[in-house]
Amino acid sequence: MNTATTEKVTALDAYDLATYAHEHGKWLGALMRSITLDAKHNEGRNVAVLAGLGQYLGDDLSGYMDCEAERIKRVEGLQ
Repeated sequence: MNTATTEKVTALDAYDLATYAHEHGKWLGALMRSITLDAKHNEGRNVAVLAGLGQYLGDDLSGYMDCEAERIKRVEGLQ
């Protein structure tokens, strides 16, 4: 019995990727504004923690998008 499934890339997949990237972009923008305001009004007391969060969000976005790009390349037979 063949248990392999046929994987497809759908318009919904593309929409999900776009909304995921859009949300991360909004979060990173808000975070950078928070860092700027903290440096200006709070003597930068939270800058290191906020920057760590930004690094996490950026790394998460990069890793997820890389995996999805590889999946799409594989599924669609792209080189």
